[in-house]
Amino acid sequence: MCSTPLHSVLLGIVLAAVVLAAPVSAVYDFEGIPLDVVAQGEVQGDVLTFGTYGLAAPPQELSFSLPSKPVWARIYTGVWGGTERYTGWEEVTVNNGVPARRNLFGKDDRHEDTYVTGYGVYWIAHDCTDALHGGKNTVSLATSRGQAESKIDGRVYGIFVVAVVENKNGPVTKYWIAEGNENLHGEGWAGTNPTRHDTCEVSFDHADPAVLAGANLSILLLASTKGQPDYVVFNGQDLGVPPADMSNYPDGALDIGDERCGNAMGGAGTDTRYVDFETFPVGSLLKENNTILFERGRDLDGDGVITTTGTKPEGEDYIHPCIAILTARLSGAQSGPDITVDTPRVKGAYVGEEATVLATVRNYGSKPAGTIPVAFSVDGKIVQTIAAAPAASGVQEVGAKMTLAEGRHTISVRAGESAEASVPVRVGTIPDLAVRIGTPVSAGAGKTGSQQSPLPLFAACAGLFIAAFLVRRPPGGKCAAILIAAAVIVSSCPLIAPPVAAAGYADYTVPVTITNSGGSDAPSFDLTIYLDGARAAVKHLDDGVKAGETVTIDAPLYTTPGKHRLRIVADESGTVRDANPGNNVAEGDHVFP
Repeated sequence: MCSTPLHSVLLGIVLAAVVLAAPVSAVYDFEGIPLDVVAQGEVQGDVLTFGTYGLAAPPQELSFSLPSKPVWARIYTGVWGGTERYTGWEEVTVNNGVPARRNLFGKDDRHEDTYVTGYGVYWIAHDCTDALHGGKNTVSLATSRGQAESKIDGRVYGIFVVAVVENKNGPVTKYWIAEGNENLHGEGWAGTNPTRHDTCEVSFDHADPAVLAGANLSILLLASTKGQPDYVVFNGQDLGVPPADMSNYPDGALDIGDERCGNAMGGAGTDTRYVDFETFPVGSLLKENNTILFERGRDLDGDGVITTTGTKPEGEDYIHPCIAILTARLSGAQSGPDITVDTPRVKGAYVGEEATVLATVRNYGSKPAGTIPVAFSVDGKIVQTIAAAPAASGVQEVGAKMTLAEGRHTISVRAGESAEASVPVRVGTIPDLAVRIGTPVSAGAGKTGSQQSPLPLFAACAGLFIAAFLVRRPPGGKCAAILIAAAVIVSSCPLIAPPVAAAGYADYTVPVTITNSGGSDAPSFDLTIYLDGARAAVKHLDDGVKAGETVTIDAPLYTTPGKHRLRIVADESGTVRDANPGNNVAEGDHVFP
């Protein structure tokens, strides 16, 4: 979410039009993709990180040295798309090997390792375990910036490498590595139906403080802005130290994402435009289960608003947490494999049809020497056993297919000698989801204050561009000066899509009931909420809806009082097989008090 330079008067007019009438789409997860653990375990050695930080034009190159070939490694690239509607590509080359090009589709992107959110902020993951080696390594990055067939801005936030490397003479390190791309933002940065996304979190479980000696948390943020406070909280404790100069901050504020890497603990740091990578000591705060919370700001004066303007703003307009890495030193020798199983997920469990049972197997210890036996059971009887090769990441999905009789069953998955998890399942006719919308409820005091919006400034800039184009003055003179000034103003704005004014808006919840009148349980799915024709929120039902049951959720919305059109869809993407998809939608006019 950074500035886009203007190359001509005509382009300026186009950008101005986009500024004033840019529709918002959440098809590609505008609100963000939650951070999730993609690698964990234990290594005699270390977890090493390397990076280039700060928005710049491609190509970019990162060189670094490793003591030995990594046992697990990822390359991450950050690319600025310009808007969520633009498409293009990025291309990564490792150690002069064959370039790997990945197409970037913006709001239509579906690549599992391409995390694109907001107005086109990309965080892209590449497995590079086999491409890296001991000694010097070089990663090069190019994008389609400037290419005739490409529309994306294509500037690069940086290249970031994480490598888990063995060292037989080194200490034992336990580690958790999470990736994603959360879009934390205020009300004005989500289109005509403002939403807020103030916080996000990720958990690192199965840590034993009794056997760990010291720990560090490293995080990476994109689209950060110097002077706008934001926070990183570990197990309820703020990390980092206050800025050296507090004259432009409210009392009690921190600013982790201040476009300067390496200064959150008080060091000098290095200027890094729109990017922050920081490491914090957290050994004294370590628990068995650890939670990292990212906050885009805080309402420090209690007026119901996280202000982002004025002399002492309280928060970021928007900021993107993309990486969280927890490492801890083991006080003794390696502990061996430490296997657990997440609750199984069952899909397609209908009478007379083959069901799929999936389970995530996690290894929190050292890598097993051989395969891991994974047994699938129905009502206590083993029906299938799989010999799973342990993944280098320590996180892997295993699955089995089976046909289940009608009725209720308990599905269990056991990995290794003792790690086991179960889930109850009802097998019958195909699920039939139905949606009903209740009466909107005011959230009480809510947030009814106003925020200064730069929309008039954007409109003025657009007017200057259009007027100058119509007059068709030759270069030079007052008209040229006006054009240049307008271009500078527009290009310095951090987003192509502007914030809308928040005046008169308030918090509401809309009770939504979902009934499954079918004979089988419906697995997890999304509930999509449209307000006045625009997608306003998505709620994920982790547990789905059991057969014959009704669940009610309170969908949060942020809008003005009065009549609004609501349309709510259960499982819009069609992941659940449904006997009657027609009643998955509820729509109508509702009065917001």
